[in-house]
Amino acid sequence: MRYRWLGRTGVKVSEFGFGAATLGSRWGPRWTMSEEDADVVVGLALDAGINHFDTANVYNGGESEVWLGRALKAHSARDRVVLSTKFGYRTDPRNVNSGGSGRRAMTAAVDRSLRRLGTDWIDLYYLHLWDRETPVAETLAAAQTLVAQGKIRYLGVSNVPAWYVGVAEGLHPGAVSAVQLNYNLLVRSVEHEFATLAEHTGVGLVGWGPLANGLLAGRYRVAEGERRLEGAGRLTETFGTGNVDPFAPGVGDVLEQLDKVAADTGHPRAVVALAWLLGREPLASILLGVSGPEQLAQNLRAAEVDLPEDARTALDRVSEPVLAHPYNFLTPQLQKLVHGNDLPQRQKRAADA
Repeated sequence: MRYRWLGRTGVKVSEFGFGAATLGSRWGPRWTMSEEDADVVVGLALDAGINHFDTANVYNGGESEVWLGRALKAHSARDRVVLSTKFGYRTDPRNVNSGGSGRRAMTAAVDRSLRRLGTDWIDLYYLHLWDRETPVAETLAAAQTLVAQGKIRYLGVSNVPAWYVGVAEGLHPGAVSAVQLNYNLLVRSVEHEFATLAEHTGVGLVGWGPLANGLLAGRYRVAEGERRLEGAGRLTETFGTGNVDPFAPGVGDVLEQLDKVAADTGHPRAVVALAWLLGREPLASILLGVSGPEQLAQNLRAAEVDLPEDARTALDRVSEPVLAHPYNFLTPQLQKLVHGNDLPQRQKRAADA
C-alpha cells in the first residue's frame, strides 16, 4: 500500500481507503453484511495497509459507525487509522433540526457519532451535503469550536460545488482540509474545477463511488436501445447512489473500451477502472465500498497494476466529459488569442494532451 498526503495537512492516508457504508444490517442485502463479516473485512483492510476508514452517521441507520468502531477496537487499530465520518442528513423524522449544516445540528451529530464509534475524537469530520441555506461561516465557526474541544481534528466537505470551498477559503484559509466527491470513469466533473482548486489551495481530494455501483465492474449489461439494465446488484435490486445514468450518451462507449482494455491486459474490469483512477493526480485517496473479503482483495490488486500508456490514453479519451460554458470556452486554442503562440506551460501541456 502506498500513502499520500491528505492535501496540506500533516496526515498521510492510504491511496485506497475503506468505505464503510455496507457495515450494518438495515439497508437490504446489497448494502449489508453480518457483523462477523464486517470484522473480517476490516481486519483484511488493515492487514493490506489501509489506514483510511470512512463512514457517516446515516449509513445503515447508524450501525456502520457502531460496527466500524467495534472492529477497530477489536483489532487495536484506532490510534493508527485516519477515521472520518459525516453529518448533514436528517436523522430523526420527528426533529426538523436533526439535519442540516448549522451549528446546532453539527454539535449534536458529532457527539452521537463519537458515542457510536466508541472514540474520543474524529480525525476528519465531513459535512455530508450542504443544506443550501446555512451560511458557510456558521459551519466553519462550529467546526473551529469542535477542533478546539478536541472532538475533531480536521473539517471536510462532501458533494458541494467548488465555489463553496472557495468561499470557505476566503473566510478562513485552511479551514477545509478535504473534499470528498464522486469520481470514476463515468463521472469526471471533479476535473472541471476541483483539481485546480486543490492545486491552488492545498485541499485534499477524496473520491467515492469509483466503480459506479458495479457498472464499471462488468456486473451489468446495458441494453441502451431498450433502456434495460440486466444483472444482479445495487442498481437493479435496491437503491443506489451516484450520478450515472447507464443509458446516457457515451456510457456504452466507455464500457466497451473498458472491456477492451481488460481483455488486452488480462485484468478484471474493476481492477482496470481502479488502476485508471489511481493515476489521476489530484486524488489523495479512493474509497472502496465492498460486499465482502473477495471483493476487497480483487479491488486492492489495482494498486499493483501499471496500465500501458496507450490503454490509459484510450480510456482518457473515451471518457472525456462534455464541457459546458465556461469550461468549453477556456480552451488552449482560444487562449492563443490572448497569448499568441507563447502559451503558458500549463496550457501547453493541456494542448498537447
